[in-house]
Amino acid sequence: MSPYAPLESPAMLWFEQSLEAGVFIGAIAYGGHIAVFCTCVYHLVHEKTISWRWLAFVSTLFAMGTTNIICNIHYNEMTYIDDRNYPGGPLAFLFTQQALPVDTVGNAAYIIASVLADSLLIYRCYIVWYGMWWIVILPILMLLASTSLGILVVLQDAQPNGTLWAQSTLNFSIPFFSISMSLTVSLTIAIVLRLIRMRRRIRSILGTEHGSTYTGVAAMVVESALPFAAVCLIFLALYAKGNTGANLFLPLLVQVQGISPQLIVLRVQRGRAWSKGTLSNSRMSGLKFAAPSPPGSSSLTESTQVPSNISSSMIFRDPSSIGQSKGSPSEGMV
Repeated sequence: MSPYAPLESPAMLWFEQSLEAGVFIGAIAYGGHIAVFCTCVYHLVHEKTISWRWLAFVSTLFAMGTTNIICNIHYNEMTYIDDRNYPGGPLAFLFTQQALPVDTVGNAAYIIASVLADSLLIYRCYIVWYGMWWIVILPILMLLASTSLGILVVLQDAQPNGTLWAQSTLNFSIPFFSISMSLTVSLTIAIVLRLIRMRRRIRSILGTEHGSTYTGVAAMVVESALPFAAVCLIFLALYAKGNTGANLFLPLLVQVQGISPQLIVLRVQRGRAWSKGTLSNSRMSGLKFAAPSPPGSSSLTESTQVPSNISSSMIFRDPSSIGQSKGSPSEGMV
């Protein structure tokens, strides 16, 4: 140990180091969040018809991620610079001054982002399961429970001398993180299982190249918000055990739960996301299209059977036009 190190135990030093490093990790992830957000907004505003609901959604997520990282950075600045001479030093400041507005606002931003991210996952699960409403009953109840507990966590942490590690806060925070992250993981599993189940069917209808758009590895990772679920699992496992390493993942979690939903919106906007129409097309065993009418005739009398690998949206008057039509990117937005 350095001779200039403060007179604190290694455990307390690691606690401070983990908090500081966690903010830096979150700041790095925020850089990726900026890139994803800008890409998403670019595709949203360059459509013929701007989808204001998606634009508002991704903008709110980005605003919450921005608010959280700004609050974390400012709180660390107060701890180690502005209020360096606080009685007991920075460590005492960390344990007794989390009721400050800057910390409360940052925590509230996390709760809002969490609710938005889980809401989108529930919606996408509903779409992937082809509108089977009973699939999302339990997730909706879990979302309501986690939202209520999240509000209680923020209120408890805002009490005088309240901290995220105080027992009074743990009584609400552990159930909140458990329900919220169990919801995220269960929705991820439900979406992945559905995509795997439909993988062979979609590829047999649309072909390997086009089927991978909806059921490939990249599609599964994005559609299921797998990175979000992975970070949730790691954080929850560490936090529930009281492991200081959890501090490394909380600022990262806020950014990931903003990035993952925005990637889903980006796929939806580009027409590469799973929609109800995807499954409808795969259920079509065959279609008919009208042959060209003879000169001078106003009626269409001939018909030809269309192979089953033609999408239900591809109905042409002239067989030669098959393969020349392109779907609108907005078809994936249900």
